[in-house]
Amino acid sequence: MNPLIQEMKTRARLLLKLLQQGHAPACKHALVLSRQQHWTLPECWQLRHSLNLCAAELGFQHWEHALQVLSGKAAPGSDMATLWHGNEVAGLTNLWFSEYAEARQCAEQDASLFLLPYRKQFMLVRSEYLQALGLTADAGVWDGIQRDLVQAYATPAWQQLVLQRLRYTRTERLHQRWNVQQANLDLHSNAQEAARVMASFVRDGRLLNIPQQRKKRLVILHWLLAQLDQHRQYPEAELNQFLLQFHEDCATLRREMIMHGLMQRENAVYWCVTAANKES
Repeated sequence: MNPLIQEMKTRARLLLKLLQQGHAPACKHALVLSRQQHWTLPECWQLRHSLNLCAAELGFQHWEHALQVLSGKAAPGSDMATLWHGNEVAGLTNLWFSEYAEARQCAEQDASLFLLPYRKQFMLVRSEYLQALGLTADAGVWDGIQRDLVQAYATPAWQQLVLQRLRYTRTERLHQRWNVQQANLDLHSNAQEAARVMASFVRDGRLLNIPQQRKKRLVILHWLLAQLDQHRQYPEAELNQFLLQFHEDCATLRREMIMHGLMQRENAVYWCVTAANKES
């Protein structure tokens, strides 16, 4: 069996056991993931449910999507999920590209950069980013694929790196990673902290720069979100115009809203995730 598929099935079985035991962090995380994916919670957890949950946690749409990508059968230009992104790297800087050729050209000019896929886009990152994801930055592995995980898709080197990523996010870390309530508390800023962030990063109603630290960035994102109509949908072009009032990098702000669960998107239309939506 493909070792990547075997790893996914192993973690799904481990998760299923925890869910059937009523393990609180696992059940909470399953609830959050199910709501994000608009899945109905089952009356009785089965392996197919935990396979979908494990796939969604790694940025796949569902188990079939994960199966296609991890089997090395995805066609060029397909959605490659968000496997190479996560909370571990939220505070690290990277470069984003919509076109592979442009990303590849930039990577060839700087030997310290590594090219990774993100859904249908591309990222250039440095070694500390790889290490935060649990990946080796060893030149012997990366030089053989020209530091390019897009070009190396489905090769043995790609498979080796994917396996590292999967094992780094194994279900045994549930107690540390899936305590959602504590994670939210850790990222919450009180009124005084939020005021200091606003004073440091906002001048005359515009952002001086986007905070690198996730906790500070969330203060800015909530400030922006509060200025949107919570009950309407925004085409991407309109949302861009709104964000450009505050900072020229509207794409990063828009993407951060999605990644932090503050907005949802479908067919290039965005809407706020309100408290009412979260409870429904």
